[in-house]
Amino acid sequence: MSHSATIQCPSCRRLFVPDMRSPEMPFCSLRCKMADLNRWFQEDVGLPINCSDPEDEDEAPPPSAPREWKFE
Repeated sequence: MSHSATIQCPSCRRLFVPDMRSPEMPFCSLRCKMADLNRWFQEDVGLPINCSDPEDEDEAPPPSAPREWKFE
C-alpha cells in the first residue's frame, strides 16, 4: 500500500498530491498560479522592506512600489 504525500496549495489552500514535474508547482493548478501572480501585479503581496537600521535614518526610505521608482 503506497501513501502519497499531500501538500497545500498556497493560493486556494486545497490539499493535493504534488507532481514535481508540473510547471504549476507549488500550486495545484494553472488557475491558482495565475491568481497568485495577479496578487503580485496588483501589489496585494510583496517583499517586506526592513528599514529599522538606525544608520539609514538620514537617508530617504527606498520606494515601496514600482510606480515610485525613478531612473536617472
